[in-house]
Amino acid sequence: MLQALKVGLLIERSNRKNIVALLAVIVIVFGCMFFIKAQSVGDQLNEKRGDYYSSRAVLSKFQVQDASRDGDGSELFKNLTQQKSAVALQIASLTVENYPMYYEASYRIAELRQQAFDMEEYEKVEDLLPSKFQNSLNYLYFKTMYESGKNTISDLSHYIPFLLYFFSLVGVGWYIFMSFYTSSILLDDFEHSSIIKGYPVRFDQYMISKCIIAFLYVVAFIVLIFISASPLLFNGLGDSSEKVAVYLGEPALISSVYYIVLCIVYMIVISIFVMLLSIILNVLLKNMYLTLFVHFILFFLPIIFPSIISMFPYNPFHFMNFNEILNGMPLDLVRPVDVTMNIGLLIMSIYILIMLFVIKTFFSTGRIKRA
Repeated sequence: MLQALKVGLLIERSNRKNIVALLAVIVIVFGCMFFIKAQSVGDQLNEKRGDYYSSRAVLSKFQVQDASRDGDGSELFKNLTQQKSAVALQIASLTVENYPMYYEASYRIAELRQQAFDMEEYEKVEDLLPSKFQNSLNYLYFKTMYESGKNTISDLSHYIPFLLYFFSLVGVGWYIFMSFYTSSILLDDFEHSSIIKGYPVRFDQYMISKCIIAFLYVVAFIVLIFISASPLLFNGLGDSSEKVAVYLGEPALISSVYYIVLCIVYMIVISIFVMLLSIILNVLLKNMYLTLFVHFILFFLPIIFPSIISMFPYNPFHFMNFNEILNGMPLDLVRPVDVTMNIGLLIMSIYILIMLFVIKTFFSTGRIKRA
């Protein structure tokens, strides 16, 4: 086993696939930095200006009415008019950098939207406003910021805020990245079995050594994310205690660092899941492209047909985009599903144990055949 691991490390060290994957991580991190800069992502002043135009579009759904307290306008129209005024206050407070006022206005908007959900004719504008659950996250966040007297806002040009932004997106592509990386985890050695000639090992030991090596590279990918983002330290570290609103069975606020740690844990578990699934698919299909095809079908089906999540809520592939689960996306489906990433971790762990059992029981067929 140790000999197989030693030989595998020597082989993988110069494998171009690993070098390309490491370079891809660096390119993705730097690409994210340039995207933020070019598109002014995180510039809340520009975002609130967009919200102001959206609030005008919402009001255009109604005929012009008197929105004063005693006017003839509907309660919803008056509520939306107050939301528009509060957005204007957000813009003004950001312009003069009065951040306590910004949080107060944001809290007021979330409060108004909470009231609007139960008003008549809300269905006319529900597609133009945040969902009830997303607004509950906003309400919790801005209420806490307002009551705590917070007087700063996050800057994505700083190290920790950038990492928070990056890890809040990584769930979209991590499964795909790992699928590409592990799609031929066994196939190269099947085609060139002479590379392990002289080191006969049981098949299960061989696969364990391959998983350990791949896992070490996964750790290297994650570490490389932090290293690649290090130039942002020159702009400042950022606030590690900055709160993030997430769904953990109920709306909750956690620190940026805790959110990043959660994401890393999920990334590691997903990586192990993908490795084992790729091994099984490699043995059964003996083709990298078929392995990738099966990976993509299993990953994209819940995205293309969200109703599958409601029908089969404990399918492990629903949890691969873990950022959406942390944001409570299943609660906004037509048929809401109350699932959390803790459930996802449990389900993925069970499937990992099942796949390990399958590999150990059915794939341990003696020594690797030599060329």
